[in-house]
Amino acid sequence: MERDSYLDGIRSAWLGELFGEVFFNAMADRTQDEAMRTKWQTLAQLEHVTGNRMAALLESHGESAVVQDPVEVSEEVMTRYTNATHLDSMLNMKDVVEKAIIHFDQLLAVAPDEDVPAVRFLVDHEQALLSFVDCEIAGDGAHALDAAKGLLQE
Repeated sequence: MERDSYLDGIRSAWLGELFGEVFFNAMADRTQDEAMRTKWQTLAQLEHVTGNRMAALLESHGESAVVQDPVEVSEEVMTRYTNATHLDSMLNMKDVVEKAIIHFDQLLAVAPDEDVPAVRFLVDHEQALLSFVDCEIAGDGAHALDAAKGLLQE
């Protein structure tokens, strides 16, 4: 992967984190379940922290990390998640997260040495999202945020 392609991948990851933060906050706003609201808010915080790390990484390469247009989640996406059962929402999310892990692992494989800690955090945060989804699917909501909370303490 060439430098430009690598940086495009990092930029895409950064934009994905911005989207994730907006998405999880929107999910928190739409739920009546206080426990789920807290979970969505924690995931939004993880996306925010990860997004900041990706922005700093872009800037370390002389790239801009400024959003030109506000990041929004379409009503279609929100409806797909909020109208589905919790299990179906988690299964949909699992598919998205697993694809992101593959992409982020590819970025990690070609990351310059100085970028490895930031890109490793990107991969780890996506693994934490997968852990959340897997716990929720298994009915183990009490431990769904363990990995995410661990990363937020770093």
